[in-house]
Amino acid sequence: MGRPKASKLTGKFYLRTDRNPDKNGKYAIYIDYSIGAKHARTDTEVWVEEKYWDSTKKEVNSKHPQHKRLNGLLEKKRRDIDEAIYDYSQRGRLTIEILRSLVQGRTIQGKSKEDDFFTYAQKVIDDEYRLEKIGVSVRDNALCGLSLFRKFLISHIGEDSLYIGELSVDLVKEYIKWRQGNGNINATINKAITPILKTAKKAVIDNLLPISVAGGIADCYLPVKPRGGDDIEDATVHYLTHEQMGKLLDLYNKVKYPRTRDFLDMFLLSFNTWGLRISDLITLEWRNVDFDKREINKLIIKSNRPHRIDLNDDAITILKRWEEKTADKRFVFGLLNDDFDLNDADELKRARLNKNRAILTSLKTIGDKIGLDFNLTMHVARHTFAVWALNAGVDVHKISVMMAHTSVLTTETIYAKFMPKALEQEVAEKLNFKML
Repeated sequence: MGRPKASKLTGKFYLRTDRNPDKNGKYAIYIDYSIGAKHARTDTEVWVEEKYWDSTKKEVNSKHPQHKRLNGLLEKKRRDIDEAIYDYSQRGRLTIEILRSLVQGRTIQGKSKEDDFFTYAQKVIDDEYRLEKIGVSVRDNALCGLSLFRKFLISHIGEDSLYIGELSVDLVKEYIKWRQGNGNINATINKAITPILKTAKKAVIDNLLPISVAGGIADCYLPVKPRGGDDIEDATVHYLTHEQMGKLLDLYNKVKYPRTRDFLDMFLLSFNTWGLRISDLITLEWRNVDFDKREINKLIIKSNRPHRIDLNDDAITILKRWEEKTADKRFVFGLLNDDFDLNDADELKRARLNKNRAILTSLKTIGDKIGLDFNLTMHVARHTFAVWALNAGVDVHKISVMMAHTSVLTTETIYAKFMPKALEQEVAEKLNFKML
């Protein structure tokens, strides 16, 4: 049987040398499919030593005594997946979620617009929980919210359910009015809309709802007044004194593990780049760095706003040091794969939390060694920059811009107790006119 001629998607094999080999020194061969920048991968269950892999032809080379059999297994794997993709593409729109299911051999159940909305919605929420996209409390809150939506339907249309295809923007708007009539605040109502919106989005993917319905529901979110600004930082400000920073620098070349020194570089770069957050350090790309202009230009992950940072000498030194290590990679600190999709918010959050665990462990050890009475974290670098800048007499409005706060009120609220010294210095140095 030949490959389906109409299918434009086919897989590429690669050797997973980024993972540990088995006890015989063999690495797994994976097959990769992609839609745009998003990938679907799976294990082919074929393992070979690195010396037997032809990275150009993407196949087991002829030096392997069983290369014909192994390549035959690989081709069969690819042919089976290609055919599954082709078959599905004849009856439905191929999305990255569908592609991943096909590549990984999971059965795609047929669904109908006449299926029960709540059964479908519960599976959407359960799948998110199973894939660790949400925690148990978020899952339980979502299911509770769906129960209240069912209660609304009883009072609104006299039915305790509806078909998937019956979900509409007008119905959701009526639900919002019902919640408002029960005294719910906007933030609570928005949380109640979320599982409905997630279900609608999945229904769009499964061709059960028009995209206009999901888009209309997304527009139903109510405005929520931020408490203390929309860029809330840690309420407790921990920062390093000049003496503590000196002790940290003394340890730089004395740490036992090179990885600890890498994390110290990240900490010091944050301090020297106006308190760049951990999410922006992890996602910092070489294309964001301009050595000639001595600046960084990137989208801030938290606000999705462009931000420019002027680089001082220490920042240049750190970046030059990393240029020798990762110049051939996409990301400065090499913590994300080159094909990582920065538009995938859920995957980015998981990656950040995963990397942050190792960073926190290493920095805490350093903090203990220099005698801190609080945990050393990447955010301490951010606070240290702000406090040092205030004490150096830098205007709080400028600091707010440097730290990419969305409002100077945020900066003033967080660092209020550190401002009097800066103001006192301003008066002494700039407002002492000596006219008498």
